[in-house]
Amino acid sequence: MNPTLLRIDVSAATGLDRAELAGTLYLPQHLPAELALLLCLHGGGYDRRYWQPGIPGYDFAEYFVARGYAVLTLDMLGMGQSTRPEPETQLSRKIIAAVHDSATRQVIQGLQDGTYASAARISVTGVGHSMGGLMVITQQAAYARFDRLAVLGWANAPMVLGGLDPATLAAAIQPGYIPTPRAAMRGLFYAADVPPEIIAADEAQGASTPACLGRDSLLPGIVHREAATITSPVFLMYGTIDTSSAPDTEPAYFAASPDVTLALLHGAAHCHNFASQREECWEKLEAWIRARK
Repeated sequence: MNPTLLRIDVSAATGLDRAELAGTLYLPQHLPAELALLLCLHGGGYDRRYWQPGIPGYDFAEYFVARGYAVLTLDMLGMGQSTRPEPETQLSRKIIAAVHDSATRQVIQGLQDGTYASAARISVTGVGHSMGGLMVITQQAAYARFDRLAVLGWANAPMVLGGLDPATLAAAIQPGYIPTPRAAMRGLFYAADVPPEIIAADEAQGASTPACLGRDSLLPGIVHREAATITSPVFLMYGTIDTSSAPDTEPAYFAASPDVTLALLHGAAHCHNFASQREECWEKLEAWIRARK
């Protein structure tokens, strides 16, 4: 792969003096007639390395680029190497979704005008894991930028967090940038067959999360209204151990979409990219996108 590191100016979408998103753009060696771009948003406590962790065999981006896709991974605003506005209370889920849409639009333009490539036709799949699922739903409902939407491990049904109470956690979150209690989340994030060295490598790359997103991700029904307005095809995936208390009910939350696919990853836990079944996850997602190009 030939990664291009990006600093995308999204100041106009925030009202702040200066705001940038950090991202990495991967392009296939040979551009197809229609370039299929995957815009990938990580979950809480992560940054864009969730999609390319530097661990052989665990690289989502590498898998898809090898199959002719372009992959754009972003550090969400306030996370990873993206701008971290102070105070955090300036931010909101809607502002962050506007920032992500601005970045998506700018990269699409760059893929058309020769800045990154010269692709005549581009289709875009928004891919979000966990809190990233919350954010791609929010973005798609507001801007309809994606041709397809893939939501991985985000629960619209009542959320389960491995014995932790979401409402109690939400009430305890104070303004600022908060760490994720990774050790407390291991039972949800990883199945028992994930090697300890993989867990250690993943946890070493943790990131803080804006409190506004942390609270929103724990509030029941936070994007029910937005999900119900989405008209694009939707792909949903959950592991055996995951955030949704009732995966079979999840498609009904996307009432306006004529094409909702539910996929289950048996034996996997919430962090699908670190599961022993990760390639099954990627294969199912790729087959779904290919069938809807």
